[in-house]
Amino acid sequence: MEAVQEIKEKQVNNTDGDDELEYAYKPTIPPERMAWGVLLISFALFCLLTVSTVLGVYFFLFESTVSIPTTLRVAQGTVGITGSDLIEAVEREQEDLTGSTTSVSTDSQSQATIQFWEQLTEENQIPTLIASATLQRNTFVTFNRASSPRFEWSANPDEIQLSKLTGQLEILIAGAQENAFVFRVITEQGLVIHLNRNGRYSINATDDEVRLLNLGGEAIVFFEDDFTNNRLVPNGQEVVVRLGNRLIDLQTKIENVLTNSAFSLQPVTVSTEGNPIMPPGWGCRVNQNDLPRGTFSVEEFDGRRVVRLRRLDNATSNGEVGCVQPFGTDGIDVTGYESVRVVSTFNLNYQSLSKCGIAGSECPLMLLVTYDDDFGITRRWFRGFYYDELLSASYPTRCSSCLQDHQNINEKVWYTFESDNLFNLLDEERRPVRIRSIEFYASGHQFDTMVSEMMILVSPLEDETDTSTTN
Repeated sequence: MEAVQEIKEKQVNNTDGDDELEYAYKPTIPPERMAWGVLLISFALFCLLTVSTVLGVYFFLFESTVSIPTTLRVAQGTVGITGSDLIEAVEREQEDLTGSTTSVSTDSQSQATIQFWEQLTEENQIPTLIASATLQRNTFVTFNRASSPRFEWSANPDEIQLSKLTGQLEILIAGAQENAFVFRVITEQGLVIHLNRNGRYSINATDDEVRLLNLGGEAIVFFEDDFTNNRLVPNGQEVVVRLGNRLIDLQTKIENVLTNSAFSLQPVTVSTEGNPIMPPGWGCRVNQNDLPRGTFSVEEFDGRRVVRLRRLDNATSNGEVGCVQPFGTDGIDVTGYESVRVVSTFNLNYQSLSKCGIAGSECPLMLLVTYDDDFGITRRWFRGFYYDELLSASYPTRCSSCLQDHQNINEKVWYTFESDNLFNLLDEERRPVRIRSIEFYASGHQFDTMVSEMMILVSPLEDETDTSTTN
């Protein structure tokens, strides 16, 4: 106790400058300043937490997205798929592309379609197609993203982006909501093709130029690094972009001479009796000698609106179901055109015969163009499609009236066919001068075929520019 008392006395009576013990208990920051510092830091953290929470909630409710379900379906041959690991795989059937950056390529014998679907909100809901992009032969494209706002009150659009395109891409947009959808395609050279409406578009990109044909919709083209160099492409027109000098030409060159030919963009309507009503310009027929009777209908199938040609019920005799668009008594004069091509998108869901039957004339889908040649003789051009050749490899691959072999494609997938120029396919004395009609029909015992579009594209002899160019 005496020692403790001595220390206290030294602390009080220390006069020789030795403040060691006194300073050991003296704080370096005044208590009032420390209190204010703690208060200000706490307030700053509170403000930061509040702002972060508000921004986080706002972003989650109005800016966050979910992936649009995306699938790849192979219609013919095989396709190459390169994922984020840069390892290429070969795909023959179907691939889920949702949530991944993937490059897809086709060779000279293959075709594939990337399909984008609406989010399913109910367990038994039928999926609806938003858009599809078909890679024709020798095409490469990278799938970057397909996203949709997480909540319906968000003002942001559904967004799909493909990039590094080379080759030919056929795009169908069928489920876009007005002012709430963007489909963006960027070529290897940095040209942006901006699509935001339902329609049918064809893009052909090479090293030297890019061609965009608008067959029903609206598009804008511009360069990534120069938005001012842009061009609006209305329905029924084509834009040609020469990449060397960045010249954009808007032309009225290629025309679809059929009416209401994109069934995927047409409403499904029925009569008061419940019978299907074909879009104006089309008429359908059913032919068979024996029951069961074939049927045609306009309905939703695999997310698309289609014309369905069907005959089932264990039929063992020949039957045909088809639809035709005639061009009146005078037909369509095609002497002023340099090319005539037939384009169709369809799905062979089922066939019971091998190939196209024993005579090669019973395909689950046949395309038929009836025309007059230069001598006034009425002629017909056929092209058939099938998928089943398991029963007999000896069956012919073309009919007696066909100039080309029928085409073998995969079953239960969408395939887009584009013919060569009919002027080049046919001998000079057999070339079309006046087209009378076009028809698509299914033939055989049992079949189930869907057609979503049918077009005849013609191109005039002279390359006439419809509007001025933009540099």
